[in-house]
Formats: sequence, structure tokens, C-alpha cells
Amino acid sequence: MRKMQRPKRIAAMIVIAIICLTAVSALAQYGRPKYAVDELVCKMRPGRNIDSVNQAYGTSVKGYAMRINSYLLTTQPGQNLDSLAIQIRLRPDVIYCGPNFYCDAPEPLQRSQPFLDEQYTGDFPSQEAASKLLLSDVHTLSTGVGCDVAVIDGGVNFSHPLFVSQPGSLVSGWDYVDNDSIANDEPGGSGSGHGTFVAGVVNLVAPDARIHAYRVLDTLGSGDGFSIALAALQAMDDGCRVVNLSLGMLGKHEALDDALRYLRTQDIMILGAAGNDSTAVDSLFPFPASEPYTEAIAALDSLDLKAGFSNFGGRVDFCAPGTSIYAPYLDSYYAWWDGTSFSTPFVSGMAALLCSLDPTLTWSELDSIMSATAISLDSLNPGFEGQLGHGMINILTATQELTRATCGDADHTGAIDISDVVFLIAYIFGGGAAPYSITTADADCSGSVDISDAVTLISYIFSGGALPCRSCLSDPPN
Repeated sequence: MRKMQRPKRIAAMIVIAIICLTAVSALAQYGRPKYAVDELVCKMRPGRNIDSVNQAYGTSVKGYAMRINSYLLTTQPGQNLDSLAIQIRLRPDVIYCGPNFYCDAPEPLQRSQPFLDEQYTGDFPSQEAASKLLLSDVHTLSTGVGCDVAVIDGGVNFSHPLFVSQPGSLVSGWDYVDNDSIANDEPGGSGSGHGTFVAGVVNLVAPDARIHAYRVLDTLGSGDGFSIALAALQAMDDGCRVVNLSLGMLGKHEALDDALRYLRTQDIMILGAAGNDSTAVDSLFPFPASEPYTEAIAALDSLDLKAGFSNFGGRVDFCAPGTSIYAPYLDSYYAWWDGTSFSTPFVSGMAALLCSLDPTLTWSELDSIMSATAISLDSLNPGFEGQLGHGMINILTATQELTRATCGDADHTGAIDISDVVFLIAYIFGGGAAPYSITTADADCSGSVDISDAVTLISYIFSGGALPCRSCLSDPPN
């Protein structure tokens, strides 16, 4: 083969150099999460005092998350945070210590841009995703009233006409970026509008749910994990049953992990974006969607195919529409945007609808209903079999299942018989499947599911006794 001419060789070398620089930049973004300057996150063992760390290393307390006993420390300027964190972490009185890593909204980080509706005006309530999910039919059964949803993101545009027209639908939690009480979505950066868009999708699905906005991401779509942990804990204190996290990072932020694990114990449903890297590689799956306490949401296109950008794999739990979504944006605009960030609030809205129908639903019960009613996508997505979770959310069927709930019908077959007793015993003693709802399983109206419910059912089935619980979502059998 003829030797490459010098100009072509130079051009080829330039192309290779550009590719290498791009790869280095990608590694800087994805291979090593960035962190806040001069900050460490530290948790002490029970009975131990943070003062001992501060005295030994010249650190000082900047913040404290009481429920998880985790501290945000400031360090002396110019110190090597990685080295210092290792030293502190090796102390016997310390549980963990590490830099205060940043999380990012995937769309601004990966240069996904919205298109304003001044170019093409859509219809918010009747857009394709809303029609696909049959939201007009869903809203005859539930609109999310009484359920509080946390959108932990870049803030929300409180003056947008959609939210102004629905007084009480949106409340401000806290702005952890500017440290004030107005979690407003600020203009001026690639991440601007992201939080407003996410909140708009929640509102589309659950229009009467109350959305709490917590601003943790700046206008570039980036925010530190300790602030996100504080926002998650605050959302719990504010009564939120559902937490939307359309953000992520590689690796793990220990304080945020700590906080979200705590929320899971309180039966709070956490929804996380699966990420836009088009990969199933576990090491590239973003935290916190990578964790079992989070429902990881992948994106679908208009044909119910995995969106080209969406992550997939064994960590995905559910899929939802994620391309050409139309939602509120900055100023009075709406916009079109693609991303797993916008698939996630469809599922958050679904969780709100179900919690509205039955506020007693536990995390396991919610997950059971959503999983059992999801639509498998394996046949439509050859090559991705088993990698799209339970499939596409089926909001209408899930809400119908709850509104058809009957007291005593623990296995949700539509009849009360001995199979319900068997189901309850397997659940109580053998780790069997969870009932769809405590309403269906709590036959004696005690507020919990235990062996007395099985005894009540046996009496009802064989002795003709009446079920004491008569306050179900639908009439119990005669």
C-alpha cells in the first residue's frame, strides 16, 4: 500500500489528537466526579464527637444533617482532599469521610438542548406522551390530590402561567444554591429550565399533587451531594411521599447515600434518572439510580423503543416516554426536550396518583403495583431483552387496580377465599409477595397486616362473619 502523504498524515494526527482530547474531557466528567473545593463530608461513630477531627486536622463544621449524623466540614485552603479524607477515614471514631462530590443533571452535562415552543407550539395536556399513557382516562380515577412530591433539581419557575393558573400546586422548599427560601429556576446557563421542565411533567401526570421545589443545581445543572442530601431529608420532613431525582454522578456520595437509605426506611418512593450514556455498563450507571432504594427510569421513544441515548441493563426498573416531551420552561415558554430526566417525572407522577388513592401504601406495595402492571418491552426491543426493567409504566391499569381494591382480597383476584389466607400467611411468615395495598390485606382494620387478618378472613369465609373493615376504595362483597 502506498505510503500516506505527509499532509494527510498530519490531518490524521490532528483528528486523532482531537479524539484523544475529547476522551480525556469525557474521563474528566465521567471517570472522576468533581467535588467542592475545601469541603469534606464526615460521619462519626455513635458517641464520638466531631471536635476531635476538627482539632486534629484544622477542619471546621459548615453543615450538619442531623437525621443521619453527617457533617460537612471545611478544610484549610490548598489541602489535598483525597489524601486528607483517607487519613480521617482511617480513624476508629469515623464511619466515612470523603470529598463533597457534585451531581449533575445529565442533559446540560451532555449538551442536550431544549427547543422553545416559539418554533413549534405543542399542546401540553394532549401531547403524544400524555395520549400514550391515557392520562385523560387516568384522571377520571386519580389526579394526585393529597400527595406531595419533591422535585430536587434546579428550582422551578414559579411565575410560569401553568403554575400561576393552579394556586397551591407548587410550593418552595429551599434554595440550597443561594441559601434562601425561594427555590427559583434561574436563567442564564445550560441547566436553566431543567427543574421547571421536570416539575411540569409531574404536573402533567398528577395535576392535583402538590410539588415541593428544592433548588440544589446551579444554572449549569450541577450541585453538591451534601446539599442534595439535606434537600431529601427536608422533603421527608415536609411530608413528601415521592422524591424525583433527575440527576446523578459516577461513584457514590456517602452522605447522600445515607440520606436516601433513611428515606427508604420511611416508605418514601425515590425515582432516579437512569442516565443518557446509552450503556449497560454498571460502572457508568449513575448514582443514585444505581442503588436498590431508587427506582431507575429509562427513556423510550415514540415507538416504545429504547431511546438511543438511554442507559439500560439490569439496574433499570421502569421505562417511560423520554423523547419530544413538551413541558414548561423559562419565562412563559414551553419547550421540547429529550432525556431520562424527563422520563423520571412520569413515574414520579404515577407514584403520586397511587399514593393519592391509598395514602397507606408502603414502598413495597407501590413497587408491587407498578411492577405487576408494567408492559413488557422485550418483543419490541430485540437485543435489549431483560434490560428495560419491568417495561413501560401502565398508569391506567395501576390506578384501576387500586380503585377496584376490596377489603380482604389480599391476593387481588377479585374474590375473597382461602387463597387470600394462604397469600397472607406466605407474606407474613415466608417472605411472600407483598399485597397491592394494605387496604386489601388489613381485613381487621387494625392499621397493620398480621396473623389476625388471616384469622379474620378464615372466620369470614367459613363462618359467614362480616369483615370489620368496611371503608375500602370500592364496596366490599355482600
